[in-house]
Amino acid sequence: MNLTNLSKYKMYNNMKTYKVDKEYADPMYNYLVHGFSPGSFFRSVLANQFMDAVARSHPANTIPALKNLVCWIVNELPEGVAYGSYDVVDAWTRMSKEERRDILEQRRLIYTEQDEIVRILKGEEAVEPFLW
Repeated sequence: MNLTNLSKYKMYNNMKTYKVDKEYADPMYNYLVHGFSPGSFFRSVLANQFMDAVARSHPANTIPALKNLVCWIVNELPEGVAYGSYDVVDAWTRMSKEERRDILEQRRLIYTEQDEIVRILKGEEAVEPFLW
């Protein structure tokens, strides 16, 4: 799906409220928007498999950072659609870009195409938020 930076930074600002690390934000964005496989660590997190996630975690990952990410996932993503099991994660990556966009718009994680156009015409600036 083609998004402007306005929608990208809308999602990043949403993550910012949960103090999600930048290193976590980029893979989550690519998974949610583009349907990219999130990698073994993030796939385990999204599948709700704690022991697998910890086992696959990079040594620099911290429990507070993981907790922030999980709080964002639980509160902002639709359970059983974008996270919950390995089958759900795999199904998300197979969805069409239109299906993913509809869900992300419904969750208000991104702007609708019409909102993006209006904001661009009004000259709204897309400013990347500072993420931890």
